[in-house]
Amino acid sequence: MILVKVLRCLTLIGMLSCTTSVSAGQLLVSDDTEVASLREVSDAVVLSQQNTYREALDANTPYKELMALREIPEHQRLWLKSEIVNQGTSGRDLVITINRLKIEQLHFYLVDQQYRIIASSTYQAGSSDGHADWPSPYVRFPFTVGNTDSVTVLIGIKDKGSANYTVALWDAGALAVHDRMRLILLGALLGMLFIAFSYFLLSYLFQRTPTRFWISVCFGLTMVLVFVSQGGLSRWPDLIPVSEMLIASLITMTALTLAKVSHNLFPRIPLLFRLGNYLLPLGLLAFCLWRNAFDATHFIYLLCPVIGVYQVALVIFFRDRRHPSLSQLYATAWAMLFVLYAIQLKNTLNSTVISAGMLLIVIMVIMLAMLFFAFSLEQKERSHSHQQLLSRDQTISSLHHFYDLFRNSVEGFYTSTIEGTLKSVNPAMCSLFGYDDEASMLASVHNTREFYADSRDRDALVAEIVEQGQVLGREIRGVRSDGEEFWFCVSCQLKKDSNGSFLYGSLYDITERKNSSLSIEFLASHDSLTGVYNRREFERLLANAISSDAETVCLLYMDLDRFKVVNDTCGHRAGDELIREIARLIDTTLSGTGYLGRLGGDEFGVLITEQPEETAYLYGMKILNAIQSYRFMWDKRIFTLGVSIGLVSCRETSGNPEHCLSMADAACYFAKEQGRNQIHRFRHDDESMQRYKKELDWVSAINDALEHDRFVLYYQPYRALSRVTHAMHFEVLLRLQNEDGTTTGPNAFLPTAERYNLSAAIDKWVVEKTLLWLYQNPEQQAAIGRLSINLSGQSLADREFKLHVLNAFEKYAIPYSKVCFEITESVAIIRMENTLNFMRSFTQLGCSFALDDFGSGFSSYTYLKNLPVDIVKIDGGFIRDMLSNRVDAAVVASITEVARAMGMETVGEFVESEAVMAELGKIGVDFAQGYSVAAPSPLASMPEKNIG
Repeated sequence: MILVKVLRCLTLIGMLSCTTSVSAGQLLVSDDTEVASLREVSDAVVLSQQNTYREALDANTPYKELMALREIPEHQRLWLKSEIVNQGTSGRDLVITINRLKIEQLHFYLVDQQYRIIASSTYQAGSSDGHADWPSPYVRFPFTVGNTDSVTVLIGIKDKGSANYTVALWDAGALAVHDRMRLILLGALLGMLFIAFSYFLLSYLFQRTPTRFWISVCFGLTMVLVFVSQGGLSRWPDLIPVSEMLIASLITMTALTLAKVSHNLFPRIPLLFRLGNYLLPLGLLAFCLWRNAFDATHFIYLLCPVIGVYQVALVIFFRDRRHPSLSQLYATAWAMLFVLYAIQLKNTLNSTVISAGMLLIVIMVIMLAMLFFAFSLEQKERSHSHQQLLSRDQTISSLHHFYDLFRNSVEGFYTSTIEGTLKSVNPAMCSLFGYDDEASMLASVHNTREFYADSRDRDALVAEIVEQGQVLGREIRGVRSDGEEFWFCVSCQLKKDSNGSFLYGSLYDITERKNSSLSIEFLASHDSLTGVYNRREFERLLANAISSDAETVCLLYMDLDRFKVVNDTCGHRAGDELIREIARLIDTTLSGTGYLGRLGGDEFGVLITEQPEETAYLYGMKILNAIQSYRFMWDKRIFTLGVSIGLVSCRETSGNPEHCLSMADAACYFAKEQGRNQIHRFRHDDESMQRYKKELDWVSAINDALEHDRFVLYYQPYRALSRVTHAMHFEVLLRLQNEDGTTTGPNAFLPTAERYNLSAAIDKWVVEKTLLWLYQNPEQQAAIGRLSINLSGQSLADREFKLHVLNAFEKYAIPYSKVCFEITESVAIIRMENTLNFMRSFTQLGCSFALDDFGSGFSSYTYLKNLPVDIVKIDGGFIRDMLSNRVDAAVVASITEVARAMGMETVGEFVESEAVMAELGKIGVDFAQGYSVAAPSPLASMPEKNIG
């Protein structure tokens, strides 16, 4: 019988075609009527809360806006009125149900045709009236209708929720069957949810898989949500007012739980998107707490699909492409939830009476959704287990691989306790320390302390490992089983396990490398030819000695005399052998006193500390005598040598190592200047040393000026005496700008530059800057007929200088005809071949040449015929006194006549008066130069009025 009734409920309950309505507000009930929607035939009217039921019966203006998305206006009451006509053959027990327990206030009136009250009842949320004796989501009003009777049902609702309610008329027996069926289905659903909840929770406790925990929480929350939404709180009326807020909270927590499930199943979801997964449900809960029931209900219906779509989108975009079935199962679970949402939304909008069949469909959808979530978890765990199996196989393979490496490695591996007890070794370790195999080594070695030549090395190593956890690349001297010492490099780390603390180390033989390293260190600090200290190491020793507390620090600087004769006569092999023998001779003479270093080709230094200067002088004399007595034999030839020695007491100098070496070098230079093979002591009051120091200062100043452009170009114009010319002619002069802004003439520093081979560098600077000035000043360049640049003898002999000048002409595109190079007569005579080669090269290109200081040499006229010069500059010594000295005047006239005969122009230098200038014009000199014409001025300040 029960099975038959269940089948009838599944097929017939919910069919609303069993009743007929003949007019608005009238419901006809027959003997077959089991359930009918009273809501569809009721007249609805909204009146003030002060209106009585009689006024509601008489009202004839229907409430046209009654629909699911409307709420009952504030301070008003919704009245539903319908007439029920019993057309059956007997009286009927009927029940009216309303599907919302949390109604603020509800009035029920049953009146006859004369509007007399037959029965009435009142319900409000939190009261015990209107409830069944079992969990039910309905407010119930039972009544009886006699045969062919007609009654009017009037329901007044005061509520803040939606104005749309499902109001149904039930046959009392049919409702009882429906309740039993609903309870059976609800119990089955809750039972399955509880089983699933328990299973996943218990499995989580064993497996500690986070996803299982969140799935179990999800099943538990769904179980509570189903229980509360199906009237589970009706047995506790006091809780009914908070039921809807509880449902909203449960929905929020379920969504958050599903978010955690998603994040565990799909770990590729970024943190930012995970945050959105949390904020959406929390926003839903906050809105429900903030707004009224009507707004909260509609917001739940609006946001729930958004949460679902968001989660499905994350699953699709961040799915594991190696396991597509996981995302498919998970998306299917959400599809079931969307179906459930659609069913609920349809029932709400249409005020549909939920039949047992519909309830069964809902239960099946819920279970399918939960099952697909569970299947997703199982799929994830299967894939994870598969990955773990693969990883385990790979680990086992790697362990085999590492074991093979351990056995076959060329490095020695070992394990020992902190105390030194050896636990394991590999074959390389045995071979390294001279044992046949692992067993013999483990049996023979009682403590790893035996590996170390000095046991204190092990103590220091273990202490560092205990403090830092590991040591890498420590080089230690060890000892083999036969007592042979060697070097090994050890790396070791401390590991702890259940059996205690152990040292895991590896080491390898570095004896050859260590020996090579020692050789490299020796070569880095010693001269490769002689084996004594090289210059860099000697300077370091000198610096250390000066900075130490030593009372005296003396330095001997030695330069061999006549070494070049041996080198040029017998070749470099003989020279190298001589240097080696001299180094051994000096070292023997010193007998371990001081430090010997090779400072240059044939230069040596000796550093003596904690000895008086007189003792250093005596050692210098011993070295001088030993070298003087020494005879070098090579290829049946005998050579004698000497040595010039400079002695400096470094405590008497500025204390700077470089300065000490410089002073010692200077003293050695003067020893050589004074006749060689002697010792010269450095003294601050030595005038010759002061001159030398001054020259060194000039050398430093010149180099600094070249590096920082502290030279300045000047110019001194010529004046044409024999013809009118608009083109400018001038000589480029050089000045050195001092730090105080003053300038120094070339006579102060050029002799030093010549002596220290700096003249070519200065000439390069002058040529480069002059041509650059011409390039940057095209108007002056156009107005210049010719400018003269002085060249030194070193420049003429320097092939790189010639290439530099050619490159400068090409770089700045200056016509060669604009430049005249001046060469002094003395330089031209001394370096005749170099001078001719240079002059021929640039004469062919268009440059002109002037012979400067002509007349100062002994054979001026002879060389004048051989040099391709264009201009003769008469020496100023003849011009300065020519008005008072007839011989000087005759020489000037003679030079002028010879130059004119050879087609050369003449320039008179040092013209310091108008009278001299006038006399030169009478003689026929072409140009005058001197202070009477113009004083030298900076080239950069040449005024434009001089142009042309």
